[in-house]
Amino acid sequence: MRRAGAGLIAIAAAVGLAISVYNYLMPVSLLEPDSSVTGTAGALLVVASSAIILVAALVLAAGSGGRGLRGFLIFGCLVGVLGTGFAAYLLDTLPLLIAMAVCLIGWLAMFAMRRNPYSA
Repeated sequence: MRRAGAGLIAIAAAVGLAISVYNYLMPVSLLEPDSSVTGTAGALLVVASSAIILVAALVLAAGSGGRGLRGFLIFGCLVGVLGTGFAAYLLDTLPLLIAMAVCLIGWLAMFAMRRNPYSA
């Protein structure tokens, strides 16, 4: 279940990366005429954090690395998702906030208990 949760995080982080890149490069008055996000440092920080979450999730989904690295990446993913979600809220970007909520669901899915088929 851990790899499936990491895969969900990777997919949602890739969507979040696309959304945040669009928000950073978006021409003024294309879809949001009064966008104050375009070209800001906050939007660029969200691009970087989404990319970092994506890379960490891909490493977790591949199952590579030792136990310490996996623990660090799992904790880092949580901090990154919460921080990026908060930034999406402050930047008024609902699609990115939804993508980070899906990342959080994937993070929680990594800890879903597998039922032992041999237990009574």
